[in-house]
Amino acid sequence: MPIVEGQYEAKISTIFASEKEAFEAIVGKIEKSRRIRISNVPMQLLEKLAPLLEGKDVKIILPKGAKPTEKIKQLGDAAIQKARIYKDYKGVEANAGSIYFSDRIFNVVWDKKKIYEIDAMDYGKCVKCMKGMFEVGWRYSEKV
Repeated sequence: MPIVEGQYEAKISTIFASEKEAFEAIVGKIEKSRRIRISNVPMQLLEKLAPLLEGKDVKIILPKGAKPTEKIKQLGDAAIQKARIYKDYKGVEANAGSIYFSDRIFNVVWDKKKIYEIDAMDYGKCVKCMKGMFEVGWRYSEKV
């Protein structure tokens, strides 16, 4: 942990002001990363990210009931969620998805109509723990 002005300091997360700002941050991480894991993000977001994922080490768990496109299948290993993963987002049952990198996780809260919020976790121990959750989800998903 770095010392700033004589005390320890660590940024642990970011809540993005807009979907556009979050998308730009995700694109920046994709450009610098080789290994990316994606779970339960909206298909429209995944389709926008797909061209950037080409040539990367990618595993994708699609939302329950989603149909993988040929483009998605070509990106890497794909599976479909068997369980319904959601969170109570201000009184709305919304889907909870994530995009995992080695040092950052983007969490996406969404439903079929819109993306409610995207935030990022930067705290190393939590990132490692959350990446482990992807592997559990992968194990219990229907492979495509």
